Amino acid sequence: MPKVTKIEVQKKNKERFNLYLDEAFEMGIDMDTLVHFNLKKGDVLTPADMAEVQKYEHFRFGLHLAIQYLSYRKRTEKEVVQHLQKHEISETAIAEVIEYCNREGYIDHDDYAESLKNTMIRTTDKGPEIYRQKLIKAGIEKDLAEHYTAKYEAEQPLEDIVTLADKLMNQKKGPLKKRSEKVKQSLLQKGYSFEVINEAMQDLDFEPDSEEVDMLLQRELEKVYRKYERKYEGKQLEMKTIEALIRKGYEYDTIKDKLTESGIGDE
Repeated sequence: MPKVTKIEVQKKNKERFNLYLDEAFEMGIDMDTLVHFNLKKGDVLTPADMAEVQKYEHFRFGLHLAIQYLSYRKRTEKEVVQHLQKHEISETAIAEVIEYCNREGYIDHDDYAESLKNTMIRTTDKGPEIYRQKLIKAGIEKDLAEHYTAKYEAEQPLEDIVTLADKLMNQKKGPLKKRSEKVKQSLLQKGYSFEVINEAMQDLDFEPDSEEVDMLLQRELEKVYRKYERKYEGKQLEMKTIEALIRKGYEYDTIKDKLTESGIGDE
């Protein structure tokens, strides 16, 4: 049976050692593995002994990868598992690493959800639904995700959403009704609920620029009219033009006035 003939510190990493059996290099091990098995020169190792050393060293390597990965930012259990799988750590070792990380507090889903909540509220314009999706994708348990999503919605200041709605409103073009619909759709896509969106829109103090609306309507009228005059004429042309402009969000009476002003509609 092979005998330990030398144990030397690695030149590039003082926390790791080279293990030699019968004068031949066998494997690298870390300090914890060395201490765990109380390895020393002269020890005789059976195949079963070596299997245990290799298994434990594999676990230690996986743990090193996990702790290094966790040192950059908070991670979920799912994220750590996926990281270890990419490095071909065995499922047995992964289970042991995850158990260790949970026991020592390296992985904490409550802390992860709380930290992500605070960061997103402080640095993004995203709503609770986007936050919830991020938690689920990261592997946070559904009940925990719902709990922290409710906290997210309760803690996100309404005035921040009103400010966002106002910013979006100023970016949109067209009549007020159409712009409001576009803003609501944008807020839905950012993860806000219908209830919160409606509340924010009610608080939105926005007066449309009448000259700008008039100019936009004139531009749309000319575009639509040119399109339909190729197919229609007379009253039918007028009605098709009105229908198209109503779909774009303009009011019927405003359209009629503009048609008359342009010399298209009846006085």
